[in-house]
Amino acid sequence: MPGKIKLTALTLLFSSALFLFSGLPEAEIVKIIRIPQLLTALAAGSILSMSGVIFQNVLSNPLADPYILGVSAGSALGAVAGYAFNFNPESAALAGGLISVACLAMSGKILESKLKLILFGVGLNAVFSSLIVVTMAIKTPQQSPSVLFFLLGFIPILTPAKSLFLLTLPVAFLAFFWKKSDRIDALSLGDLFAYLSGISPEKERITYLTVASLFTAIVVARTGIIGFVGIVIPHLGRLLKINTTRELIEFSFFAGGTALIMSEWAVKTIFPSYDIPAGTLTALLGAPAFIFILWRTKNIA
Repeated sequence: MPGKIKLTALTLLFSSALFLFSGLPEAEIVKIIRIPQLLTALAAGSILSMSGVIFQNVLSNPLADPYILGVSAGSALGAVAGYAFNFNPESAALAGGLISVACLAMSGKILESKLKLILFGVGLNAVFSSLIVVTMAIKTPQQSPSVLFFLLGFIPILTPAKSLFLLTLPVAFLAFFWKKSDRIDALSLGDLFAYLSGISPEKERITYLTVASLFTAIVVARTGIIGFVGIVIPHLGRLLKINTTRELIEFSFFAGGTALIMSEWAVKTIFPSYDIPAGTLTALLGAPAFIFILWRTKNIA
């Protein structure tokens, strides 16, 4: 493991200790509340940031991530519909995420432009967000405040068993894409290079996007929409001269978890009397970072 990634892993350990023991809470609070929240934040941040790496490299687009392209919103729409119509929200979130990927795949064939694909994803995001509001207004008006809180991106207090299950997901994600990293690197260099490397670009692109979206949908069903982690963390890795897919997903595993853990710690520390979703802080900090990334990115049209 390269030194920069080892340092990121140590940063994760430090942020975890800070989150668990800040304010010197009682042992029962650490066990019942903080450990499950820590594991959930680690799982969500890791998956969202690693998904950003996959989306960007597979699509050869530095501005792609599940949040920008509407996959998170599609998953959230499925989850909200599940709550509204009394069926499994996680299964509905998976369906919503897959519908988003299908829309992106079809648009990618038609538009043939990186910039147009991003704009299509922004439009898809707006459509799904509007449908969420309509669903809330028609089916769950009395639950609108709680649903809105969910959509802003929060770290729930799950049972230890559920939080441990969530933690297995980023490990499985890392293991799967770690083995596929060389093929994803070939895809990132263009379809012609991928063909010459013995890869079927269209087939593998859809496979990798679908797998990443499935993991994202599971996270969204639990935490709501947490934006900008998937685009900021991979670019932070590239600023640190971490460029291959294998090293980027390793870096994002640790750095994404650290980012979300520290976001949750920050809102609890700065606003101890208010229950503010961590997603509001990631958006507040991530949006300017996205603008900076957009400014320094060349030739995306």
